[in-house]
Amino acid sequence: MKTRCVKGLLSLFILGSCLLYFGCATPNSPAPAGPGRPTARVTHGSGPSIQEAQMERYDGPKARIAVGDFQVKAAGATVEIGDGLREMVVTSLFNTNRFIVLERQVIQEVMLEQDLGASGRVKRATAAPIGQLEGAELLVYGVVSEFKSDASGMGISIGMPNIPLRLGGGTKNAQMAIDLRVVDTGTGRILFATRVEGKASDFSGSIGTQLGGGRTAMPVTLGGYNNTPMEKAIRACIDKAIEYLCTKTPAQYFHYQ
Repeated sequence: MKTRCVKGLLSLFILGSCLLYFGCATPNSPAPAGPGRPTARVTHGSGPSIQEAQMERYDGPKARIAVGDFQVKAAGATVEIGDGLREMVVTSLFNTNRFIVLERQVIQEVMLEQDLGASGRVKRATAAPIGQLEGAELLVYGVVSEFKSDASGMGISIGMPNIPLRLGGGTKNAQMAIDLRVVDTGTGRILFATRVEGKASDFSGSIGTQLGGGRTAMPVTLGGYNNTPMEKAIRACIDKAIEYLCTKTPAQYFHYQ
């Protein structure tokens, strides 16, 4: 009986070590190459990596850019998902400090404020001037072509003889893809287009602890995916898309201060 109990405890210890090894990746520590590590790749197009360049502060000339709507054509995805992705692209482009990002979603409200200033009902010194809106040379459009919040997964449950404890766990995978187009506003020509995919997985234990999750802020429209594999897939996809935009935008567009 003692021998069986010792063997059971030893098996329990080995299983617990495996669960911790594959599931303890957090946003603040390097994830092992395997389950739990989000990945993203550009499936069309090529360009040098700018990971080293992104580590340095950029103070050079910028390109004027605006972000259009993100259409949603993936089965199971909603219009709100496209809105959330657009918000993330706008914020990420701004944070690169390589672009002058022009807001177009609230342009009607901006024009109404200018019209109010011109009506004479607002103090002249505080009225928004007319004729000073800035134009964009580049427009970014996107299509959500794939969105699977639970693409595939596997699980395991193990019980130990004569030990009143059952351990289990499983992986949950998510993947998404967006198709990006960058258009020159002067000619209407597409400068470049690409498809970016993001994939991620989490390992969870049935002892009540979620392993490998994240707590970074998400747009309100994507808040339902917080701390899920889909959150990591979304962020990996957006990060890779912005890196690609910075790399592929022709140098002649970077001429504004």
